[in-house]
Formats: sequence, structure tokens, C-alpha cells
Amino acid sequence: MKTTIVSIFAILILILSLPSASTPAQFCSGFESGYVAGYQQSNNTSLTPLVPICPMQPMKGFGDPESDFEHGYQIGFLRGMNS
Repeated sequence: MKTTIVSIFAILILILSLPSASTPAQFCSGFESGYVAGYQQSNNTSLTPLVPICPMQPMKGFGDPESDFEHGYQIGFLRGMNS
């Protein structure tokens, strides 16, 4: 009985410590917006470029934003600046 209760608590703690489900749609929307902004700034134009296929969302690091949209925007902006 005691081991069952300990097991249940261990599973509950494990589930609660997992990160929330990622939202690829938000990440890709941010990537697209960031890519366009970065491209336009880098090339000093107001034309909207063709946006490449959205990459898989990398794992977030220490300094990355909480929001999936902002995370995608940062990555897209950097890629747009470099194209």
C-alpha cells in the first residue's frame, strides 16, 4: 500500500514537471513574421519575400522567450536577416 502511494506521487510529480505541449502553429506563425521583418530590414525593402518552410522548433534554451510565437519570431528574424 505504501509503495503504491509513493509510486502515484512520483508519477504525478513527473507529469507536472513536463513542459507544456508545444504549439507548432504559433512557432511557425512567429517564424514567418520574423523572417519577413528580418528580410525587409536587411534588404531595405517593403516587398514581402517568399518565406521558406518552417523548421522544427528547437528546444528552448535559458535565454529563449516563453512564448512559442516569440521563439519562432527570433529564429525567423535572424534567418531573414541572413538571406
